[in-house]
Amino acid sequence: MMVIADTGPLLALAKVQALDLLKNLYQQVITSPTVYAEAVTAGHALGAVDAELLEVAYQSGLLAVRSPTLVSLPHVEFLHSGESESIRLAIELRADWLLMDDYDARQIAQKNFQAASVSTNIKGTLGVILSAAQTAIISTEQAIEIIQALKSRPDVWLAPALCEAVIETLKHGG
Repeated sequence: MMVIADTGPLLALAKVQALDLLKNLYQQVITSPTVYAEAVTAGHALGAVDAELLEVAYQSGLLAVRSPTLVSLPHVEFLHSGESESIRLAIELRADWLLMDDYDARQIAQKNFQAASVSTNIKGTLGVILSAAQTAIISTEQAIEIIQALKSRPDVWLAPALCEAVIETLKHGG
């Protein structure tokens, strides 16, 4: 299974020590050089603990860096460079999944996937956690604990209402 990740889900999962969910779900996740720079290089400059965890994930082979060769996208609107590179990689590699949290960037990714006739699916941090619970990689209780930990962090930007909706889905066997 081919999986491309943008920075947001990597940072969020690293901040709550849940990167192993990626390993258990996907074996390997590919990122762009800009995502690496945002997650690891910039993180080290800030002294962020999650940067060290992400660097270990790259060194272990869970995360790999690959540069997109696709030069442009038909729809770019306000994409950041990491988002643009992630979308370009997903198109080039005909990825099964693109992991991306930003709602607006996800909408632009979908437009680009349609224009390129690729069937890449998109999910974010909460989708990864939900998938891990649905496939019994973690228990419902563990999934809820991870989401609660994410909600309590001021440095993770996930909509509280969406977090609550996923928790309700988990509680009702979803």
